[in-house]
Amino acid sequence: MKKIIIYFIILSTSLLTGCFNYKDIDKIIFTTSVIVDVDEDGMPIVYEEAFKPARGGNGSSGKGSRILFKGTGKTLFETFRDINLSSSYKINYTQCRGIIFTSKAAEKGLDNFIDVFDRGQEFVIRSDIVIYRGDPEKLIKTKLKEQDYIGLFIHDLIYNTVASSKGTILSLNDFLNKSYSKNNACVIPMIELKKDQLEDKVSIGDGAIIKDYKMVGQLRAVETESYNFIVDRIKGGTLEIPNPNCPSKFVTLEILKSKTDTKVYYDGKTVHVKKIINTKTSITEAQKALSFDAKTLNQLSKNAEANIKKFCIQLFEENKKMGLDIFDIGDSFNKAYPREKIEGNIIYKTELEIDSHVFIEGSSDISSFK
Repeated sequence: MKKIIIYFIILSTSLLTGCFNYKDIDKIIFTTSVIVDVDEDGMPIVYEEAFKPARGGNGSSGKGSRILFKGTGKTLFETFRDINLSSSYKINYTQCRGIIFTSKAAEKGLDNFIDVFDRGQEFVIRSDIVIYRGDPEKLIKTKLKEQDYIGLFIHDLIYNTVASSKGTILSLNDFLNKSYSKNNACVIPMIELKKDQLEDKVSIGDGAIIKDYKMVGQLRAVETESYNFIVDRIKGGTLEIPNPNCPSKFVTLEILKSKTDTKVYYDGKTVHVKKIINTKTSITEAQKALSFDAKTLNQLSKNAEANIKKFCIQLFEENKKMGLDIFDIGDSFNKAYPREKIEGNIIYKTELEIDSHVFIEGSSDISSFK
């Protein structure tokens, strides 16, 4: 028995070695982001941002350098391999954090390009996927003071959206899962270069509505909060509502916590979807005078609840007219009624009900603003 254990340990140490050693890493270039654009014929144009590790004289890893590549081809995989011809070392994609499609490529159809990111052995499905409207060369050449690498910056930027309810998040894995659903519609975050800032900035803007792998519309930044309430993706953010004591001014509520529960009922003709939204908030700002008595706080809650209901229903109806199930109605129905089959687009047969509850905490009569 002891001999078997010893043989197993020897075999494990010989086979289960690391993927890279110092010598390997020093001869590999790691891609941090890939930008996919298309020419007039729909052929891919690829821009890559990469990191070249550098070793100091003592053999330890030192500061690397940022390298940019550009290539074209008939397919993405062919383009990736052709780009290698202009690199002194093999390009590795295991550290790719951002997959960026231009809006031009998204309008042509992502089904022409997405398969290699799913099937390729070096790509990881947790990479972030975004749509960019603008010149890809300007984006990849942008110098950001917060982060040297666009791919890493976009990753940090996307996951900082928890501080705001007006933003969307979608990983490659999420996109692939949604693309296999019956209605095949989703929202991908869009990024843009900000021109009204003191220095170069990249920010999350609208959301790209993708249907059958093609970009068919945009979710405006002001609409993304309603979208996030419906699909239960509110992690933080604010609600701006009229001041009950001065209707022309506003009160800002900070969202501390929010949870959306979904209930589905099918009567044989219509799918009734009820979204129960419970949101815990705190008053963070008041323009002009505000009395924090029970009546005023109750009015603030009612105003906030009415706003959530109004804009969620409005967003749902707009997308229902276009037949875009970006709210996962089909998945919710299948979970509730796994044996029922509905022919055609389910969103046309769906009625949405919003039951919103806003709770305000942390305020008292003593802290009234006069």
